[in-house]
Amino acid sequence: MSLSTSIDIEEKTEQKQDKVVRCKNCNHTITRAAFAIEPHEHTFRNPAGYSFHLLCYSDAPGAGETGQPTTEATWFPGYAWSFAFCQECLNHLGWWFNGSDRFAGLIATRVKR
Repeated sequence: MSLSTSIDIEEKTEQKQDKVVRCKNCNHTITRAAFAIEPHEHTFRNPAGYSFHLLCYSDAPGAGETGQPTTEATWFPGYAWSFAFCQECLNHLGWWFNGSDRFAGLIATRVKR
């Protein structure tokens, strides 16, 4: 690998870490691309038949949490979920999942990457 290739890779990595994820409704910063969890994307269907494409992040400082956590119809076994909302406009962005660790599952169509 040449020095210029190595520098290019480092610059792209830094750009990803600096990239923010924003609320699509109000443009409020919700999280950073660097907080993405692998595997990062999942598609689920809830009991009412609605499908959601989720992007998972280890932290989402711009997303609040509301509701009593529940394991009912959870998409991640061993995790209780509660609602995640934009702290600026209060738009529903997805869910917080609490289990052996905690992460946010944000609805892809409700955020800008």
